[in-house]
Amino acid sequence: MWNFIKNREPNIHMKRLFEPFLSYRHFRTRAVDRQTTSSTGLYGFDHLKSPKGFQRFVDEAIERSSELIDYISGTPSSAEIIRAMDEISDTVCSVVDSAELCRQTHPARGFVEEANKASMKINVYLHFLNTNHTLYNAVKKAEQDGHLLTEEARRAALHLRIDFEKGGIHLPSGKLDRVNQLNMDAHKLCREYGENIINDPGYVDIFPASRIPRQIQHLLKPIYRLTSGVSKESLGSYEDEQEKGFRIITEPRTLFSVLQLTPDEQVRKMAYLKGNSVPHANHEVLDKLINSRHELAQFVRKFEASLGGKCPQLSGKIMGCKSYAEFVMQLNMASSPEVVVSFLQEMSNMVKEKADEEFNTIRNLKRDVCGQRCVDLEPWDEAYYTTMMKSSAYNLDSAVVASYFSLPQCIEGLKLLVKSLFGASFDSVPMAPGESWHPDVLKMCIHHPEEGDLGFLYLDLFSRKGKYPGCATFAIKGGRKISETEYQLPVMALVFNFSRSHDSSVVRLNHGELETLFHEFGHALHALLSRTDYQHFAGTRVALDFAETPSNLFEYYARDYRVLKKFARHYSTGEVIPEKLVKSLNGARDMFAATELQRQIFYALVDQTLFGEQLSVPRDTNSIVAHLKRQHSNEKHVEGTHMHIRFSHFLTYGAGYYSYLYAKCFAATIWKKLCQEDPLSPTTGTLLRTKLLQYGGAKEPADLLTDLVGDGIVRYHNGGIVPDVTSCLEEMKLLNDKTGI
Repeated sequence: MWNFIKNREPNIHMKRLFEPFLSYRHFRTRAVDRQTTSSTGLYGFDHLKSPKGFQRFVDEAIERSSELIDYISGTPSSAEIIRAMDEISDTVCSVVDSAELCRQTHPARGFVEEANKASMKINVYLHFLNTNHTLYNAVKKAEQDGHLLTEEARRAALHLRIDFEKGGIHLPSGKLDRVNQLNMDAHKLCREYGENIINDPGYVDIFPASRIPRQIQHLLKPIYRLTSGVSKESLGSYEDEQEKGFRIITEPRTLFSVLQLTPDEQVRKMAYLKGNSVPHANHEVLDKLINSRHELAQFVRKFEASLGGKCPQLSGKIMGCKSYAEFVMQLNMASSPEVVVSFLQEMSNMVKEKADEEFNTIRNLKRDVCGQRCVDLEPWDEAYYTTMMKSSAYNLDSAVVASYFSLPQCIEGLKLLVKSLFGASFDSVPMAPGESWHPDVLKMCIHHPEEGDLGFLYLDLFSRKGKYPGCATFAIKGGRKISETEYQLPVMALVFNFSRSHDSSVVRLNHGELETLFHEFGHALHALLSRTDYQHFAGTRVALDFAETPSNLFEYYARDYRVLKKFARHYSTGEVIPEKLVKSLNGARDMFAATELQRQIFYALVDQTLFGEQLSVPRDTNSIVAHLKRQHSNEKHVEGTHMHIRFSHFLTYGAGYYSYLYAKCFAATIWKKLCQEDPLSPTTGTLLRTKLLQYGGAKEPADLLTDLVGDGIVRYHNGGIVPDVTSCLEEMKLLNDKTGI
């Protein structure tokens, strides 16, 4: 039922929909009231003033949901059924999302442990909801009686019903129990996989310290070892001396910096091998997850769509899905794994010739630098030599580039986007005592001069021990219509891991980090500016292969000089970033575009294969990855390395990683047709908001995209939808006389 709750991205004085249930309790959050004088709990939830508050948070969510179930069992009108269902979803999501954010970011162990307990308890309750026939029958009644007056309400009923059926509610009790167990197993395995990545990132110790370039030493941990030497004062006596070195923790961000910037090939090799062979425990975890998801898919109905209208009606056909990939695809634009694999293979063919040329160019540079003794380009060489070529070709100095992207100025860039495109402000607002989880956290509000507050966003920007290691957007509250005059404002959090340099008081980003900031802000804007009737469709709660489109679109704003010149200034002199430097950054970015695109295709094909149809004989995931790498990549596979055991997108985007390539193509078309001429135009912003962002998942993605830019952004292919690739390939200078996909 509430499958959308599981998607990771993970207040107003609330008048309840139903008069018998006007008790607000903890579901009012001060976040939208801007109250700062009285204390509150985490994220504005009163119960979360202490770790133990999570217990009551869960209990009251269950209590409130039980009241709503009783209300639904009294057979209210169809519209009231869907409203009540959405409130149950909203109530449960408040706990799920808050617990997840706390688990990933809170520095206090007590809060993390209680959030873990809350997460487990609410997930058990979710299984009760997913198998509740009272709710299922009510949703079917609401869908069938024809009294739902809006397209969004009809779509909500359809999606809720299908979510129930995807959860196996049609099965006899024994099989339904098995489906529930498989869902719980998958949830635990995903958590275990993620925890293993954090707990076992791998490390290598490097001596002496001089083998590590100075510009990345702040990312590493200084270490020391004793060395013995002969004393100059008395021959025959020994003294111990300390030699300094560095420990490279091979988590992805640090590993990439080492591979990019370290001249010492042996250091790069050691770091690469370690970083791509841990955590060992995830071999077994991933195998179990693949098996659990495959068995789950076989229990679940396959749905056949009748594409006869804006809101297609899907009827259940009693047959299991052949694979987890097929299970995932059913409400996506692609519609089937066959459509996705065909799309990926054809893209791979289109990019291969150019990628081969790029590979040869990189290999030849290594031979020029190292001499003919260097026969092959190794996997730990690519990042180093491509960085060298880009810096040489465009005279780029990473320190000079970063000097124009101080973090405060980059935040000004986000404010610029909000102001120019949407006519709103994006400013810091005070937090109530107890609302924040760390002193570094900022709270921002998007405020429109005519519409008032539109939503709230927490920024948790800096790396610290025990924190979620990547960059992500977390939901806290989804937007939804409370009444004709009231709207529950969305509340989100952006989590990053920017590093504070030891020798600088100003945090400065490289250009890739700026793009990531704008990417995640695109996700946040999708949530903060959506105005759906139901939180079930709020913001990024959309079809999986549409979710990354706004975030990819906003990356363009981090590359356009007309945008950058308005906020990118030298941190000490205030000089505006030179246009020549921006052209160089973009030129360098495009130098090996085919290689990067080929890599993304490879990742997507690994994802499709791991979660695709399973053979009668168990498959070795290492062999699958090695085989696909040989077919769709120039990079050598090194025995003993296993990229797939810490590729966390297999959890959140299982069988859906292709979505990034869909988004890349969609965003390229939107930018070219709508934004490129005048990216900061209020007219552009109005179109983005009113035709795309405000609808969240309340309309079919293909309809939204076509309505935004017209024909030529989607194509129908073998019963599914694929992106038109023309704009993307033109932009990457990869389009030739070959026919498109």
